[in-house]
Amino acid sequence: MRLNYYWTDCADGSHVAVNYTVHEDRVSGSLRHWSPDASVNEGKKFEIPAQEISRDEKGRPFLVFPGFCAGEIRFSLDASAISEAGMN
Repeated sequence: MRLNYYWTDCADGSHVAVNYTVHEDRVSGSLRHWSPDASVNEGKKFEIPAQEISRDEKGRPFLVFPGFCAGEIRFSLDASAISEAGMN
């Protein structure tokens, strides 16, 4: 089990980092959002059961977090982390 990272810059100059761990039955981690001037630094934890994780047309799992970067953050889970965790 390992900690995975996803980082993105938003159009308004703010930044979002997602740290996550893939387990056999869930994905858990945290999101952190920084304003462009770093005066705002907010975060929240998450835990998503495997059966609630979104999948693309090829069945690859991805996460979606609405309300970030003037819309949503969406990214595919690391394929090797999925394999290591035994998530189907």
